[in-house]
Amino acid sequence: MGPHVTRPNPILHPDDDPRFEIALQLASRFWALVKSGRAYSVGNATYTSQLENYIGLLSSALDTDGVVRFSAPEGELCMNGDHLPNRANMQRGLEALAQEFAARTLEGIEFTRGLSLGELETFMSYFLPGERWKGAELIAACDDAGLVHARALPIRIPTEPLGAGALPDASSEAVLSVPASWRAVLAGARALLEGDAMDQGIELRHVKRMLRPLIDEVLAGERRIALLAQVTPRGTAWSHAAYTALLAVCVGARLGLSRHDLADVAVAALLHDAGHGWGESGGPEMVEEHREPAPHTREGLRRVAWSTTLNATSHGVMRAALEHHDQATGAAGTPPSSLLSQLVSICDAYVTMLSRGDTLEAWLSPNSALVRVLGPLHERWHPALAVALVRVLGVHPPGQYVELDDGSIGRAMGPDADDPERPWIEQVSDARGLLIAPAQRSATALPTQLYVTRPLARAEWPHHPSERPAA
Repeated sequence: MGPHVTRPNPILHPDDDPRFEIALQLASRFWALVKSGRAYSVGNATYTSQLENYIGLLSSALDTDGVVRFSAPEGELCMNGDHLPNRANMQRGLEALAQEFAARTLEGIEFTRGLSLGELETFMSYFLPGERWKGAELIAACDDAGLVHARALPIRIPTEPLGAGALPDASSEAVLSVPASWRAVLAGARALLEGDAMDQGIELRHVKRMLRPLIDEVLAGERRIALLAQVTPRGTAWSHAAYTALLAVCVGARLGLSRHDLADVAVAALLHDAGHGWGESGGPEMVEEHREPAPHTREGLRRVAWSTTLNATSHGVMRAALEHHDQATGAAGTPPSSLLSQLVSICDAYVTMLSRGDTLEAWLSPNSALVRVLGPLHERWHPALAVALVRVLGVHPPGQYVELDDGSIGRAMGPDADDPERPWIEQVSDARGLLIAPAQRSATALPTQLYVTRPLARAEWPHHPSERPAA
């Protein structure tokens, strides 16, 4: 008998990888639900039983990963970003599902932990009639229905808001350096608060649609908080509203709010100061001449009420407009302000402090603005909001210049996700004190061997000869 030979295990072909088995089953079974939905209506006992079985299949994947996301960005079906392998008995169904996403102008669909039978039934009632609900309309319908754990995914091409798509009054160079989602928010804020869009009447679902690309980027981990470094004194009312909405979305995301709730937060923050100058400027509900103009908080409530229909979103916006200068506990005999109003309020306070001052000398640094909000004003808000604000802004908020322990100077551009004391840094000068041209700067995580030794007072901030003062 010859010597025993140990044979190596056969190499597993990627298409046979058992890790894909549950993904393939989930994809093919969802396509079966789509086909079955053409024979049975949602609510039919047989179809309800099929949906129950699908939730049971989903549960193991959701327990493990928290999310099941089917997408076809390049025409090939993926689950959670991984391309699904070819299987002869399933391939036709997978290709048909990818084609179904394309026909509905979607990137895909997503289910998250907590999905209930009722939510899945509602989602399928919108998804199945593809001739009626497509693309942005389908996404808006699902959001308006309050779906949180089942949603359609937009194709990642930002939509133009309210008929405007470019950054107002900006050079082409500035436009190219600003994310498209943020240009849309700025343009939309200007159309709403400086133009006559609200005076003609608006539907808040369109405002939500304009804000959703920014919300999705924040939820995806994009570092949009760095945009707060651009806040300067003497800003416009609409830019103040846009920055407040950005910060409110980031704080709400830090608190774990859903995409649906963040849309309400963003709209409330964008319109919280809608009453500024409205009653006095001859708009509807103009104040009488024989009395003092009403505070802008009451005018804001009245303007939103006049401009749109009453629903859960508009009710929250009206409360935020009315309550964003109130104490959290409320005055004696009055109810406390809502948590949505408090969230908008704390973000409004920080952006206001950040832009306070008519000159560069009087302009508060980001550190000083944050100290004011967390110090004298902190009793206005629920304690959790102050904690979330610090985790979003960091100990050294975006735009703050800091000195590092090697003698170099950097500009903070938002905190590390796990350590608010360690900001991402845009290096301004090296350890020798030589300034770095703005065009050569980029934001990177603070190297592990470096630490911030102190924030710089605004009078110490260096400026490269090529830079124009911000104000």
